[in-house]
Amino acid sequence: MMKAPGEQRGVALVIALLAVALALVLIASLLDRGELAFARTRNVVRGEQAAAYAEGLESFAAQVLMRDRDANPNLDTLGEPWALPLPAQPVAGGQISAHMRDLNGCFNLNNLIDDTGGVWRKRLRNLLAALQLDPSLGGAIVDWLDGDAAIDAEGGAEDATYLAQAIPYRPGNRAMVHVSELRLVRGMDGDSYARLSAEVCVLPAGSSINLNTASRVLLMSLDSRITAALAERIRQDGQARWADVDSALRELGQQGVAISDPDRAGLGVTSSYFLARGEILLDEVPFSFASVLERRSSGPDGGIHVLARSRGGDDLAPQQRAVIPGSSTSH
Repeated sequence: MMKAPGEQRGVALVIALLAVALALVLIASLLDRGELAFARTRNVVRGEQAAAYAEGLESFAAQVLMRDRDANPNLDTLGEPWALPLPAQPVAGGQISAHMRDLNGCFNLNNLIDDTGGVWRKRLRNLLAALQLDPSLGGAIVDWLDGDAAIDAEGGAEDATYLAQAIPYRPGNRAMVHVSELRLVRGMDGDSYARLSAEVCVLPAGSSINLNTASRVLLMSLDSRITAALAERIRQDGQARWADVDSALRELGQQGVAISDPDRAGLGVTSSYFLARGEILLDEVPFSFASVLERRSSGPDGGIHVLARSRGGDDLAPQQRAVIPGSSTSH
């Protein structure tokens, strides 16, 4: 039976509406895929652009450090150009900024390995006391670093302790490669980690403490008799400019704290290790890069060597993140 013209027009209208709806769905899907592809491409391009800026900032940091070495080969202080932050600079698509930190101004945990005379262990005890942290953390840190199975008398922990955890693992029993390893040490809770990690670093064993750039707490670690006020007297509100170790320790002696010759080991007024950090903002997306730089003053391998590179959160407000070794890269 033939349908009335009005009914045919109604069916045609429904079909047309369905076709339009389907077309809109397809167009929306294509637009969504296009926007997603565009965002993915933009992120890749911005990531590569940020990495290129980071390489430039690293090279700039190397130049600043070398110029500083040439100008002041026997002294490093917080009043020198390398210590001044680079303010935000406009670049294509955003801005960049940078700053450097003297890593000789912190406690190198790897100095606890082969600690002849126990001077670094003594400083660790004093550091924990100054930070009001559990003294047994010292033994746990030492056992994490040493290669033997003997349990340290001051709260140490070896394989048996860590394998008994809900998620079992073994201690490192080697030099640390990143401060965040402290999170795995027995007894290290979030508060302890936050306080201790701000004062320590991880460098090749044998680094010294620069008395001109050390923090108040680190200066207190040199001797249990050094108070916060006396440490500030040596630090001079961050403007310390001691020409040599004897000058700084002579000031301590005049205040009634004499440092013995064995306890002077590992002290200096120059620096070899620096953390160069670049903060890059592109299309409102932040990127953070960091490089651990070693400045070697003389010899055939003199210059700036990149010991590690990382990308992400700040090493000074430690977050767990990857560190890429690069022991042979130099400028």
